[in-house]
Amino acid sequence: MTLDDARQGQIKHGRSVIAALDGKRLGRVEVIEPTVPTDDFRACEDDTPEYGLAFCVRFYLSRSLAPESPPHVVVAFTDREQSVSQERGRGDMRALCFGRGAEPADAQAQDIWLWTDSARVHGINDWERDKDALAACIEAALSEAPGEPRPRPL
Repeated sequence: MTLDDARQGQIKHGRSVIAALDGKRLGRVEVIEPTVPTDDFRACEDDTPEYGLAFCVRFYLSRSLAPESPPHVVVAFTDREQSVSQERGRGDMRALCFGRGAEPADAQAQDIWLWTDSARVHGINDWERDKDALAACIEAALSEAPGEPRPRPL
């Protein structure tokens, strides 16, 4: 899913990193067609990672999947906050991974930054870093203990 503030280049990069992780291409995860329609998460697009997004995504994910459903992870792409120190500068983006739990298994691994130019600038190290970070994000979301999502208090 993409949040409203994600830019076109960021969305394209995020999707290309996911495609590179796909096990069908010697990757690290098996990307399947979701059984949950992406429209189910449309209500979450205006929420922010700081408030509301985690509950919204977890709520719709838990309501949409049967207990016997295969594991699902929602990866949300958004623009990186301007107030956050940007290691690479222009083109940084944020990716958050959500599983079926009430809270993240590893909050740091599940809230990461990616660099949109990593695949075409400065060689392979940055591209590998993006793939490693997103793979760890997805793996942490897959390892969440099941639970009922709760909204954060105001």
